Amino acid sequence: MIVTGFNTNVINRRHGARRNPALPLSRVRSPHASLEWCVGNLTIRPFEPADIPAAALLLAERQKRDRKRLRMLSKALEDPSWWEGLFRRAHESPDGRQMDRAVAIRDGKLAGFLIGERMMLGPREFPSSFVPPQSISIDTSGHGVAKGEDATEVCRALYAFLSDHWVHDGFFVHRIDLTAGDRELQDAWVTLGFGSSTTAAVRGTGTVNYVRKPGVEVRRAGAGDIDVVMRLVDTLNRHHAQAPMFWPMLRATDDAVREFNLASVRDPQNPFFVAYDHGRAVALESFLRPGFTPLIVEEEKTVYLYDGVVDPGVRGSGIGSLLLDRAMAWARERGIERCALHFASGNPSGAPFWLGHGFVPVQYTMERRIDERIAWADH
Repeated sequence: MIVTGFNTNVINRRHGARRNPALPLSRVRSPHASLEWCVGNLTIRPFEPADIPAAALLLAERQKRDRKRLRMLSKALEDPSWWEGLFRRAHESPDGRQMDRAVAIRDGKLAGFLIGERMMLGPREFPSSFVPPQSISIDTSGHGVAKGEDATEVCRALYAFLSDHWVHDGFFVHRIDLTAGDRELQDAWVTLGFGSSTTAAVRGTGTVNYVRKPGVEVRRAGAGDIDVVMRLVDTLNRHHAQAPMFWPMLRATDDAVREFNLASVRDPQNPFFVAYDHGRAVALESFLRPGFTPLIVEEEKTVYLYDGVVDPGVRGSGIGSLLLDRAMAWARERGIERCALHFASGNPSGAPFWLGHGFVPVQYTMERRIDERIAWADH
């Protein structure tokens, strides 16, 4: 059982990654792009402040539909004013975030919208350990399609409008977060070449069944155990570098990752649990609050499982289940009701483990990588 957990689209809000100054859409468009496109009877144009109320209502209605399937999602997000506040804060105080925004209008009404953030990360920054340094990130607040609209038609038109700018400016990796179970939206983005990269999932903090293994004990790590923690994190990263995930194992971010883990383990609300088999550290589960809990999930009374790893030599022995049970007991004692995490969708050991231990998918991060040869190939 080896996985990792993160939400690439809350990194900047919670962990202070630097961004380049924002540029208006008209300043970054490709030479042949227009500020307004007509696709059939859809008009695609830049998102304006006047579009905020309609976009907020669209997201509130979507959250209400999604909560019928996934009750762990946040009820507060069913209120359009919550989304409207989020949009207005982002518009009035962008905090250096470089955003590209577009809306689709049909018969004078909002048919959909798309907002992508340009992730401009330094190669040694902590987020670069799992986010491509120059990529586009679209979180759940950054897209929506009105009820009754053809999702594929609307998403295709919006994505064509913005991706023309992105590819022209050298952004070839595009990511979008989709709520689990929304088949129409998932099909629309698959049609555009996106595939699942990571899965966010949630379970309650109830007990976990496990078979006791003699000689195994679980201890809470402290700052003095950082070398043990980082050795297990390294095991995790080596696993993700293998087939079929092929996530690059980057040494340039080692110092930043160590610093992040050291700061986290020093915080009493962030427990790091290490399992020892006859004195040898063989497994780790680290927790953060709020961590990278997806935006759509009720954050209060939720803990985020950041890193989870079991040494390959003892995988399948029940140590992972024991570790999870101890962690869930810690959470229950503090009134925490839910545990959230992310795992690599294609992880052959991690995905079955988490799904088999009661975690329910709530969000997929879909990714598309554009063939970079488009930058120099004949047009």
